[in-house]
Amino acid sequence: MVSHIVILLLVAGSCLGFLDNTLPLYLFKNLDTKETSTVQTGLVAEKVRRVPPYFSYKLERQYVVGIGGNINLTCVAVGYPMPRVFWKKTDLMVLDDPSTAPIGKNVLTLTHVESTENFTCVAVSALGNIEATTTVIAKDDYFTKLSLPELPPPPLNIVVSSVTSGSVVVSWKPPRYNEAINKYLVTYKLKSLTEDNELFTKEEDQKEQEETPHNRHSNKKSTGGTVETLENSLLIENLNPFATYEFTVQSVGPVGTGLESLPVEAQTKTSKPETSPKDPQARSLNRDSILVMWKPSEKPNGVITGYKVYYTNDVATTPLRQWKRHDAKSDEFMTTISGLEPDSRYFVKVAAHNSEGDSPVSSLVTVSTRPGIPGQPIMFKASAQDSRRIELNWHAPLHSSPIVGYTIRFNTTDGEKELTLTSPSEKHVVTGLHPDKYYYFRIAAYSDRGQGEFTEPIIQKTIASIPLSAPAILSGAATSSKSIEIRWKGPEQKKLNGVLTAYRISFFRLEDAIKPSHGSEDSDEYDEEYDEGSPADSIEKIVVVVPSDVTSYVLSDLLPYSTYEVTVAASTMDGYGPESASRVVKTLEDG
Repeated sequence: MVSHIVILLLVAGSCLGFLDNTLPLYLFKNLDTKETSTVQTGLVAEKVRRVPPYFSYKLERQYVVGIGGNINLTCVAVGYPMPRVFWKKTDLMVLDDPSTAPIGKNVLTLTHVESTENFTCVAVSALGNIEATTTVIAKDDYFTKLSLPELPPPPLNIVVSSVTSGSVVVSWKPPRYNEAINKYLVTYKLKSLTEDNELFTKEEDQKEQEETPHNRHSNKKSTGGTVETLENSLLIENLNPFATYEFTVQSVGPVGTGLESLPVEAQTKTSKPETSPKDPQARSLNRDSILVMWKPSEKPNGVITGYKVYYTNDVATTPLRQWKRHDAKSDEFMTTISGLEPDSRYFVKVAAHNSEGDSPVSSLVTVSTRPGIPGQPIMFKASAQDSRRIELNWHAPLHSSPIVGYTIRFNTTDGEKELTLTSPSEKHVVTGLHPDKYYYFRIAAYSDRGQGEFTEPIIQKTIASIPLSAPAILSGAATSSKSIEIRWKGPEQKKLNGVLTAYRISFFRLEDAIKPSHGSEDSDEYDEEYDEGSPADSIEKIVVVVPSDVTSYVLSDLLPYSTYEVTVAASTMDGYGPESASRVVKTLEDG
């Protein structure tokens, strides 16, 4: 019993020592003064105040170390919950993994310091994150004795002006500094967007990976960056409309780059919505009215003040100015249009507007004023499965009577073909198509009251009847100084996409091209696969074609002690599929 008490006192003492060096004890006391804790130490309470992280050990603005010397930078942060602490050089150069960084304290050890650099300590908890930056100045003994000037201080009076929807001008006054300022670094970053704009930006970043390099940067708005200038002001363009940015400026002197100025925030102005309302749909309510629904614009570029619903029972190509218009409030994503012609077909488009103007109009919606008739299916998509199948997917439309099936129309060599689905399933695979051909598809839903309107056509191309996967080279070995034997297995059966007709073996001598960087010239360790492609596209390859039932072949009449790169491709009647991964093999020495 005595030992248990001693252990308990030691643990309590350790907790006291820990908390005494981090947070004030009153933060852990009961916030209700009428209640008291029943724990003897008085440290645990029924209510605990949550404290954002803050630094309890102040970093110096500058540390001086001799060139080639060592230094320890200590960063201590506390809070409740306790934050993780890590170091970084820039936003792109993090020196610790934030998810596994030490809690409360992190010591950065710098050895063999050769240049002056900035280092930033970051403390992160669920309640936020804070940063502190210091500069490590590298000086040799001679210049240390001469007391070279310190790093330049930040510029003064940072002002953001001439704000538009896509640009701002940042200006400042030079700092008080005895040396010449070489240049200034202006750093800006996106701090906040509206909720809709933020969603659009994330989706835009995902789509960017699928775009060509030319298109990727043509209309992409900037979320941040660092720009150099010799002037005391800078025009920053290509910003997101209706977004808050943070700006800082640094001075660069003969010794190095100084600390950042205090951040200044500015919000860009509103511009008219860049995208139309999403996924519009409509259905009949009765013989003279329809219900129209939509989703908000992905990029409103400001506060949406309302929606304009255009409709006409004339042809869909009628100029929009001749359509009738129905206005809806900004917080409503559906509206009812009455006074229409009974048993008539109407075309509908929706546009959003803010203080600067209207968005583009939405995609076309077709609806009939016939009660019980479902609207058009939405999110209609097509994807090729192979050379003869295309899968269609969609979402159920607006409806009042239960949907009992769908009708699909698509083009064939004999004209348009119609398929009737007798279940409300929202997926179908169209079969019996031709390879490497474009098809268009339309779909309509029907209920027991009749069939709704067809969607606008979508287009999809079937895959050519060539193998969708490559053969796999199993082995490659030199059989003599002038021959190599290659063994492989065919493509996956489910991706063969036809009847296999032949294999094509392509090879060339690596010594005739640029030597690969992953091996020395005299190395014999070439017998391995890699996917880095040919080291020289200009080298003409030697091609050998063998029957489809052959899965090994001896390449002969080669040069002694030479390295060859070999690939294999499979063929159907329509052509060859992708090449296999390269196999590199070296022939034996002569004699």
